[in-house]
Amino acid sequence: LKHIFWMSACLPSLLPCQSSAGPMSASLASAQQWPLLMNSPVLGPSTMWRSGVFAPASVAPLTMVPADLNDAKLPGSASGTSVANVAGVATATVVAALAGSASRPARRGCCAARQAVAVNGAVPETSKIGVVSPAKLAKPYEVVIIGGGPAGVAAGLRAAFLGRRAIIVDKPKVAPTSTGLDVSFGGPTGLWSKALRDTAKTTDIATLRSMRLDDDVIWKQIVKNCITLATGNASYQVGRLERYKVDYLQATARLSEPGRVVVTHPDGSETELKSDNVLVATGSLPIRIGSIPFDKRRVFDSDSINSLGFLPKSVCIVGSGIIAIEYAKIFRKLGAEVSVLVRSNAKQALQRIGLDEDISGALLDSLRNDGVMVYEGVEAESFDVPNEDEPGPLKLKLKCRDDAPKCILDLEVDVFLAATGRRPNSAFLEKLGCETNKDGSVKVDNNFKTTVDGIYACGDLIGAPALASTGEFQAATAVERMFGDGAGKAMPVFPIGMWTIPEVGYFGLTKEAALKEGIVAEEGVASYSDCLRGRVFAPEGMLKLVFRKDDGVIIGVHIIGTDACEMVHYGMDLVHKGSTIFDVMTTLFTAVTFHELFRSAALDGNNKLEFGLEWRAILKDMSLDWGKASEEVDMDEVRQKFDEIDEDGSGELDPDELQACFASMGKPMKKATIANLVRLADMDGNGLIDWDEFSRIFKTIVAMGSEMEQGEQPEDASAVVEALMPEMANS
Repeated sequence: LKHIFWMSACLPSLLPCQSSAGPMSASLASAQQWPLLMNSPVLGPSTMWRSGVFAPASVAPLTMVPADLNDAKLPGSASGTSVANVAGVATATVVAALAGSASRPARRGCCAARQAVAVNGAVPETSKIGVVSPAKLAKPYEVVIIGGGPAGVAAGLRAAFLGRRAIIVDKPKVAPTSTGLDVSFGGPTGLWSKALRDTAKTTDIATLRSMRLDDDVIWKQIVKNCITLATGNASYQVGRLERYKVDYLQATARLSEPGRVVVTHPDGSETELKSDNVLVATGSLPIRIGSIPFDKRRVFDSDSINSLGFLPKSVCIVGSGIIAIEYAKIFRKLGAEVSVLVRSNAKQALQRIGLDEDISGALLDSLRNDGVMVYEGVEAESFDVPNEDEPGPLKLKLKCRDDAPKCILDLEVDVFLAATGRRPNSAFLEKLGCETNKDGSVKVDNNFKTTVDGIYACGDLIGAPALASTGEFQAATAVERMFGDGAGKAMPVFPIGMWTIPEVGYFGLTKEAALKEGIVAEEGVASYSDCLRGRVFAPEGMLKLVFRKDDGVIIGVHIIGTDACEMVHYGMDLVHKGSTIFDVMTTLFTAVTFHELFRSAALDGNNKLEFGLEWRAILKDMSLDWGKASEEVDMDEVRQKFDEIDEDGSGELDPDELQACFASMGKPMKKATIANLVRLADMDGNGLIDWDEFSRIFKTIVAMGSEMEQGEQPEDASAVVEALMPEMANS
């Protein structure tokens, strides 16, 4: 039964397979090999089922592909046929399936060619990923997309959804696998750092070393895990393009003139693609300081660090931005001693990119608490890099500014990483005549069209904010507009996520930015330990709500801690809807979730208000029509009424006297309302209201009554944020 089940599940995709030598004489055609395959420790039925290769759609893949899949040989196989080849499934397809990109039986269709793999591992040329037949390339495309990152893939898919014929041309960033898969395809610039971060969080280097595992073994496993994550993403992206019939060509592209794209194939041959529309999404490159001797062995930039070949015990990072901090925490998690060199003030540098002052401080404190050494006002002056066959450390000579808090002059490390920012990859567009800005970003109009007709640009290429999320939106919008769709669609405001450890997410204005814009703002702060889940699982962190003092409307959300990049989207929705801290205080959240922190922060903000939520019902009862604005009320006249009621001249009124005072002004109040007013306004607890307390409350009552009479509505907070966010993003 076991054999019959396995055959029935796999046979439909295996029967068409033929080797270059003929029918399946050396593969699954031989019934004698079924028992061998069934008993294989690599591709036995239980492994295949758990991995999802032929599991039903409802069963999630549970295991990753063994590293030795290609090398595992069938027992008793004279020809040395590998298990993967005998199964008739290309290695990359199996990897993708086992990594979770496929959870249903292998079937014929867009990927059928790669399932029909020859016995000796050869893949038919037309079935390889990134290969497009000459017949297809000869036909004009409606849009040619140069660049295979998140923006390029988003553009290709949007073109397909509009019924347009599109092709993505991308030069592989790493050597493709035997099936042609570029594991970096479709991934963002920070794909490697995200994969390395995920691995570092779950890898205990000290424990592995205590087990006497060699560092080379540990590092190979770390790299393997990163490649597995990247492979799953690349396979998913390729599958989506195939599903919607978007061509994907691995080649180097150049624009000879508008409408003509010349591609150079891996074998050196060239093909000209014709299209009236070209969208360029070639991303960005690391900024390299000329005095740094980059060698991809010991000295790296934020791209070449992907080729690091060993587990370092000490790392020096120069930079103060997101990339520098991400890698500082990653390498520290991997057991390295980490030093960060910042030419200026680290906290101010983070605030310049939009981080809240307290969030910036908390992030730097987290670095220092983990043992990362942060040297401000210090930079590398010279490098002594050992030769390739020399095992010694890389020696740095440093120089310090006069105001440097702590100065060191020498540093020895295994690895030096320069994370000094990135620049648009726009040089080839400049040659074509596309105008650029001072920072090298390409100038585009509201339709993402460059100054050259028929050529569009998006993503990092056009400058800030240079995020994967915004790049995808820009790419999709550019495609819509080149075909006359999406008119009037504005670039939305967007949240920021920093995949540091801990995460940082923010949206909207900081209190400082709001005050600069003339908005009277306050903030409510919650520690992660203010909610049960935080106290139990992740006590380190902070959530902050920035709101207008006059009406409590939320205009900014800033988070540092576990799941910050997820929770920021709820905060963004609060700002968009014009929600108040009073709304959040009365919102029901699922118990034992981090989202309860929003209510804690709202409560803290309420406590900072002169008239918080506990006052609002009372003030609403007392908000009568005074027929004038609060600034028009004659307070001398009101004081006269106050003194007339204060018969004993004590300067204070009891509840009955206070009620009589309002009645004398023609504004009678309920006794219960007066009692609650005294309860909240009586600061010294003597049960009486003095003139200062009375005048403060009176002005608020008049102001609320005036607004109700005139039907005034506060300025839309969402509109304020949308107006100010682009300027902050560009900074």
